[in-house]
Amino acid sequence: MKKFISLSLLLFSFLVFAQNKAIVAEWTSFVQSLNVENIQNQKFKVSAKIRKENDNNAKCAIWARIDNIDDSTGFFENQSYSKIKVTSEWKTFTIEGTIDSKAKTLNIGAFAEDNGDFYFDDFKLEVNDGKTKKWKEIPLKNSGFEEDLTLEQDWTEGIGRNKVTHVKNFTISASENKPFSGKKSLHIKGENIIGNMSHGKYADVNGIKMYYETYGEGEPLLMLHGNGQSISAFMNQVEDFSKKYKVIIVDCRERGKSTYDKTKELTFDIQVEDLKQFLDQQNIKKVKILGWSDGGILAILMAIKYPELVDKIASTGANIFPEGLKDDELIELKKTLAKLIKENKNGVNDVYIDLYNLDLKYPNLKYEDLKAIQCPSLIMAGDKDVIKTEHTVKIAESIPKGQLTIIPNSSHSVIVEKPELFNSLVIDFFEGK
Repeated sequence: MKKFISLSLLLFSFLVFAQNKAIVAEWTSFVQSLNVENIQNQKFKVSAKIRKENDNNAKCAIWARIDNIDDSTGFFENQSYSKIKVTSEWKTFTIEGTIDSKAKTLNIGAFAEDNGDFYFDDFKLEVNDGKTKKWKEIPLKNSGFEEDLTLEQDWTEGIGRNKVTHVKNFTISASENKPFSGKKSLHIKGENIIGNMSHGKYADVNGIKMYYETYGEGEPLLMLHGNGQSISAFMNQVEDFSKKYKVIIVDCRERGKSTYDKTKELTFDIQVEDLKQFLDQQNIKKVKILGWSDGGILAILMAIKYPELVDKIASTGANIFPEGLKDDELIELKKTLAKLIKENKNGVNDVYIDLYNLDLKYPNLKYEDLKAIQCPSLIMAGDKDVIKTEHTVKIAESIPKGQLTIIPNSSHSVIVEKPELFNSLVIDFFEGK
């Protein structure tokens, strides 16, 4: 999917391709799934006790999602999207909703993102048929995590229908460290997740604070993430690329840990200026750029506007005008933006509206503008990308030193789906092989 076309479902659609294999990711979930076909249309509420240690703005929360009989997604809420405050002290968090009329499965679980120690205890599920005010408790298996945790049985790492066996950056166990009740609680521990590392720094550029992390030594390589992403988008690239280059990864304005100026419109042009000032501050005279999605657009724009700075670019899943997106993706973007605007209470959706507008309004390049790019440029996409294949081909053809790679059996998320292939292709290109 392009960036975060479906805000509420991004995190939980991300693992579709990762079934039954260990993956690298910045988040994980521990879930129990229940058949609810006999209680359709009833109200429900899920609650649990949560606390966290090593607080560094990492997120943890409970979530709930309905899978319908026709495989569509019904009710969905992940409280990590809201402004809940989890501290080192136990606190109860609750999700309330209605079980869809076509519901088959209710998935409820614990969610953890980034580095830290996250604890959950005493999950509880209640339903109400509306006939009385009394709530009926639906028993959950091992709700207090007193029994041994056995994956693929009562609780599963991943999400209901799209299971994964393990996310490498997390360990999940039953812990005796200060449980809320009983002798144990659920402990999810995240480690070595980029984008939230202790060596990260901030640079003051163009009116904002830009967060960045560096890895390795050698020629500088700037990695630029997509619209709804952050530094962690490149978790599958840092290790390979840092063996050859000094990898510099930034959170673009309004994303990750970077700040933004609410008085200025979010455009690609302002982000290009952010990057120019950042590179100047770092005293970088020549840089290679790897960009994914909107990051790929930024790589192209940097090569046009600041050719003296750019050595080579590798851009995957980029478009140079909004109509480069497939028609159904554009329609979905517009629908979601309209919904965000309609439901924007107290400005809670302001940032998301900015991000959607960015891709619906910009960039506005023409193919002939690409003739100004003089550096070698690798233009990439998956054969099932949300960018039209003919658009990707035309971009590559329009760049004087453009090269084209369409990776088969892959989507917009090819850098995550096929990291070994993707990394080797890009490194070979950068190395001139």
